[in-house]
Amino acid sequence: MDLFVINRYRDPEEDVDLINQESKQLQKLKQKIEERKRAHSNIKRQDVISLREDKAPSIVAVSKNQPENDTEIEGTSNDLKDSKARETQPDTHQTTVKEKSTFEFKVLGTENFEKKIKVHRVLPYWLSHPYSISTNLQKLSCTVEDLDWLHDTLKGTLRSEVQEQVIPFVIKENEQPHPFWPHDICVSAPTGSGKTLAFVLPIVQILMNSIGHHVRAMIVLPVQELAAQVSKVFKKYCTNTGLKVVLLSASTPLRKEQQQIVRYTESAGWISEADIIVCTAGRLVEHIQNTEGFTLKHLKFLVIDEADRIMDHIQNDWLYHLDRHIKLENELMTGKVANLSWNSLSEQNPPPHKLLFSATLSQDPEKLEQWGLFQPKLFSAAPTNDFEDEDSIRKFTTPDELVEQYVQCNAEDKPLILYHFLVEQNWDKVICFTNAAQSAHRLTVLLNVWGKGNLKVAELSAALDRSTRDMVLKKFTQSEINVLVGTDALARGIDIPDCYYVVSYDPPRNIKTYIHRVGRTGRAGRVGHAVTILQHNQMHLFKECARAMCTRQLA
Repeated sequence: MDLFVINRYRDPEEDVDLINQESKQLQKLKQKIEERKRAHSNIKRQDVISLREDKAPSIVAVSKNQPENDTEIEGTSNDLKDSKARETQPDTHQTTVKEKSTFEFKVLGTENFEKKIKVHRVLPYWLSHPYSISTNLQKLSCTVEDLDWLHDTLKGTLRSEVQEQVIPFVIKENEQPHPFWPHDICVSAPTGSGKTLAFVLPIVQILMNSIGHHVRAMIVLPVQELAAQVSKVFKKYCTNTGLKVVLLSASTPLRKEQQQIVRYTESAGWISEADIIVCTAGRLVEHIQNTEGFTLKHLKFLVIDEADRIMDHIQNDWLYHLDRHIKLENELMTGKVANLSWNSLSEQNPPPHKLLFSATLSQDPEKLEQWGLFQPKLFSAAPTNDFEDEDSIRKFTTPDELVEQYVQCNAEDKPLILYHFLVEQNWDKVICFTNAAQSAHRLTVLLNVWGKGNLKVAELSAALDRSTRDMVLKKFTQSEINVLVGTDALARGIDIPDCYYVVSYDPPRNIKTYIHRVGRTGRAGRVGHAVTILQHNQMHLFKECARAMCTRQLA
């Protein structure tokens, strides 16, 4: 307020003093302005705040070099106004907005609108370059008579096509001279494509001329039903070979199993009664810890069937106990660990040749690392070029003979649609999957009431004991039962002959469950049909799962 002077009741003689006083006040104002400019020039202020270059908007701030409280100069003199205007006008270089900021501030929520950078994983060479396996078993060019690498005894028992790639590879790897170790293998192929024979035949052929009483092959499976099934296959192909196969599972008392696998002799001490052991993971740990004379120091083959399921649920940490047992047995036999030399390498027993099989084998290097594979090789039914794309790493396959479809309907129409398939379309040998044992029971009762004796529907779930499940499966195989309604307990690995149709009454929870469900039909080159019944709100999730398969689009 120093600039404003009230000129009331003043004489003309006092005008000169007034002008001098105003000049002094103006000089003071100029001095304050210059001081303020110098003070603001020493403070480095950010004029532009850039959130993210080329993507997020920039917040521009006007230069702060102007005085914060500029006041309009009013006075009686025009020269005073012009002078004040020149003083208060900012320089052009002070209002220039900086083009680039040295600081970035994150605004919450902007990442939802940005395209994320795609990260390409670099897989090991053996995972990115697998050996191709055909998914069409009806067009295989190789016949049993052309299998020069297969023994005549096995040819006489073999009745169907087998994996042309895996079996000769395993046989060739085990023909290498000592101390060269064979490459471990991982096999990812559709269900029903002959994965069991892919490890049964080479193991039997390699061990059939073995000398001595030792456990030389062990096959580990996740559940008792699968172990019993694989044991039957081994016993079938071990006919006339002199090899003895023993099944170890919770279905037999531990004491009885101990008498089947070991025997004490006066001359040689404890000897093995079994050449090949088929077992569940939990039962194996029990025998390692409790069975006297049980040793695996001569183990030549270690097969893990349904490897992804065992990988996700390692029972009793069986792999640790197995590796520790083999290591301790070798140290007791050879003494302390010797220095690295040709003699020590020649005398050292090689580790078991590991063979991993599954229709939904994980191709994650971190998960596969826990198996301790030696220079592994991958055999996959997925197209080779799909492994070059990061989005296709975890794709799975279904057989070419399998016809896959889905039906979209309301929840109240699902039983009617299933009844239409069974009665109007005359579907026979049908397996229907639900997500709960209670749902399976209710659907079984409903279909039997509607069928009025024309439909023979039975329930098959984990709620039933093993003997009852075996009896139901036997009646289904003998056509005494037309429809099996069950849960995913029978979806994995169990071979059910002549199953023509698979119906997913409830949608599968994930892609692995879907692969194992539809794998109950279309096996060993036979044509099969798979139908999934979906509600409207389940379509999006099911299509997302279908993108993880290397198959044709579902109709």
